[in-house]
Formats: sequence, C-alpha cells, structure tokens
Amino acid sequence: MKKTRTLIYVIISIIVLSALLFILVNVNQNKKEADGTSEQIIESFEQVTDIQVFASENVTLTKKKQGWQVVDAENEVDTDKMESFLLAMEEMTGEAVEVDKKNVNLDFPKVTVSFADTEGNTQKISVGQMNGQGDRYYVEQLEKEKIYLVDRSSIETIPLKRTALLDTKILTISAEDVTGMEIDNGTEVIQLSKESPYSEKESLAHLSGWYMHEPYQNVYSVAFSKMQEMVVGIDKLEQVETVNGEGDYGFTDSDFSIEFSNGQKQEKLIVGDPAANNQYYVQIDGKQEVYKLPTKLLDPYSHQAYDMIDRFVHIVSLNVIDELSIKTPEDKVTYTMEHEETNAEEVKTTVFHEGEELNTESFRDGYKQLAGLTFDEAYNGEAVEEEPEVTITYLITDENNEITKNTIEFSSISDTHYAIMKNNNNQIDFTVQKDKLHQALEWMIQAES
Repeated sequence: MKKTRTLIYVIISIIVLSALLFILVNVNQNKKEADGTSEQIIESFEQVTDIQVFASENVTLTKKKQGWQVVDAENEVDTDKMESFLLAMEEMTGEAVEVDKKNVNLDFPKVTVSFADTEGNTQKISVGQMNGQGDRYYVEQLEKEKIYLVDRSSIETIPLKRTALLDTKILTISAEDVTGMEIDNGTEVIQLSKESPYSEKESLAHLSGWYMHEPYQNVYSVAFSKMQEMVVGIDKLEQVETVNGEGDYGFTDSDFSIEFSNGQKQEKLIVGDPAANNQYYVQIDGKQEVYKLPTKLLDPYSHQAYDMIDRFVHIVSLNVIDELSIKTPEDKVTYTMEHEETNAEEVKTTVFHEGEELNTESFRDGYKQLAGLTFDEAYNGEAVEEEPEVTITYLITDENNEITKNTIEFSSISDTHYAIMKNNNNQIDFTVQKDKLHQALEWMIQAES
C-alpha cells in the first residue's frame, strides 16, 4: 500500500513538472518574440525600381517616369491600390524572432517578393504562416537571414495576382455620384431614386434619403441598411476576369439587370448565366466585354421590393407637425403644436388639445407608437368603395412657408385588416392589422390624459 501511494506521488510530480516545463518553454518563446526590437524590413525603398511577386501568379512591377506600372496588365493601374501596397512595403517593420523555418512554413514559402534597384541590388522577403494570435505573419528577409513577425495588414497588401493592383471596376458611375437605380429581377421592376416627393421637414425621419417610386403606386422610403449596402456595393463591383471567347452567356434571356444613373448618364449591368466558383457572367449593355463577377457582390441588389422599404405607415417627426387630427367612428380629436428653436439649435415643441397644454413628453411617448406603426402585407385586391373608418391628417408648414397636408385613411377589408390609402388617391399598396392601429391610437389617448 505504501509503495502504491509513493508511485502515485511520483507520477503526479512528473505531470506537474512537465506542465511547468511546458509553460516555461512557451513563456520563453513568447519572450523571445516580444523582446525583438522593431526593424525596417526593406531598406532604401526609395531606390527600388522593380518589384516581383512570386505567388499563385507572378506579378512584375516597374517604376517609370509616369509612375509604377504593372507589366503585361490588361487594365489601367488602380492608383489607390498601388499606393497602399507601396506604402506598406516602404514602412514595413518587424520584430526579429528565433524560430525554425520549417515550423512556420518558411522552408517552402508560397509567397516571395523581390525588390531591386537600378544598381542591381536585391532584397527578398518570403511569407510564412500567421502567428498564434492571428495578427502577424512570419516573414524571412533572405539577405539578412532573419525571420520577423510582421503586422498582417502590411503583408495582405501584397498582390497575388496582377488584377489585385488594376482598376477592375465594371462601372464608371461611382457610389459618390449615383442618384438612381432600376432593378429588374424578372418578377418586378424596382425604381429607386434620391428624388423625394416630400418636403425637407417631412423627410427628416427618412434616414436613407432614397425613395422607391416603383413597383408600388405610392412612394416609400428605402430602409437605411438596405440602401447603404446597395450604394456602397457600387464601388465593389469589380470583375474577377475578362472572358475571352464568343457566346451569349445567358444575356439574351437574362431576367436580372441593374441600371445605375448619376443624372447625366446611365449604365446598365446585365447579369447572365452562373459561372464556376460562385460567380456570374455580366456585361454592360451596349458593350462587348464579358466579365466574371462574384455572386456575393450582387446580393445587395437581389432583394424583393417589399424587403427594401421602411414599412412605416407614415412616419414624420413630431417637431415639424403643426396639427394632427385623428377621426374614428367614435370621436374626432385634434392636436396643435407650437415649435420654438432653442439656443442649442434644438426644437422645443408644445402640444395643445382644445387650447389646453398637454404634457409634451408623455404625448411624445404616445406619438411614437403612431409614428412607428408598420404595415403588414401587400394588397392585391380590388378598389375599396367603403368610407374609411379611421382618418389621420397631418399639417406641416414646409421650408417655403406653405402648408403641406397628408391624409392617411384606413378602410376595413376584413375582420382583421384595414387597407391603407394616402391623400384620397384610392391607391392601395398595403394593409395593416386593425389591432395594431387601435393599440397605437389607445396609446395616444392615454398619453393625452
């Protein structure tokens, strides 16, 4: 029994010592990496005139009087991409570490970059694997025979293909100057524009600043997140490659196209058949070139109209309303508002009912329920002849000191839903649940009291 207990103690001691040894080795290794002072990787970069990248595709850059050029490039150089790469190489620093090359994939590196000057002097770096934290790469400077840890942001500017430094944008219209889009997805034509049918005061609550004019009969504000994806996505529409060869590529029978406009010109992107590697064939209408484009770049434009819009029945800031009237089968109530600009350039609003001042903050809480009321379904039924059960009217003095009136009418089409009509036009796009509207109105009444 005593021998067994002694053996157990010995085994436990060995395990503890092994664990301590493992910790000490790793701490020592980390200390070696952390203790390395930052060193410049490429010296006298301003003298470099030729750069070669040996990777999945060899990329050769040469410095001429007009600037850096990509040898055998099919497109113009993207100056922003080129400058980012050159600056990253010029400012690249690293911390020297003591590691075995084969342990960090530097015995047979997949990426090597050579820098040469006019006198034939050459400096080379090879890129290995990332460190354990995933924030730096192991990089060998071959002439110095030293290995460094280099920030990944510098290394990931290295072009592995010629196209990585070229202007591969398919459109000449940019995110900065686009003012309209028309998306034909085969089932509906969606027309988007920065042209607003509302006054500036009414538009304050429309965050994206974009409006959907088709396919619905009324105009609706586009949701900020969806519109942001589409606008930002314009500058990301870059080709993977130009396709050489004859063929239709599905353009004749295409059921997906996007037309972009900037007020002066239009460019229509036609999407054809799927290509390999999760890509699509695309073409600009009227041009011969055919490109391959990653599918994910088309995703922002692939939503249905209903999924793009803000679904508010009618949203407007309380701080711009002069009068709000609500008519129901039981009653009609009218609220008036007075607005005063404060020294902090904020608006102080006071609400009255029948000449009596209300608690504005309580009323504002109730009004949020009405302003945030959303519709539920698209309406595909016939015109509604019945008189509306509920009518809400907004009066606003616009920036031209003119009175703007918006009337929202709710007509019963079933036991559970109202059809929504705006400004007496009898054009119905959507419906709202009766319970949702009734609850919002109840909040208003409670807030008044």
